[in-house]
Amino acid sequence: MEYFVIYDIDDNVVALCDNLCELSLFVNRPIRELRYRFKNKNTFQIQIPKVLNIYKFS
Repeated sequence: MEYFVIYDIDDNVVALCDNLCELSLFVNRPIRELRYRFKNKNTFQIQIPKVLNIYKFS
């Protein structure tokens, strides 16, 4: 089971998403883009007005 944790730039927890669909709704990005970004890495940064770090845990 995968889950995603979203941190702000100061490493404060912003959100916890239980699945990819929930993450897609939170960051307003299509699921296809999120799958592509998580294909080879377990983390990436996104800017939606502020910079957020998203980590994938399995």
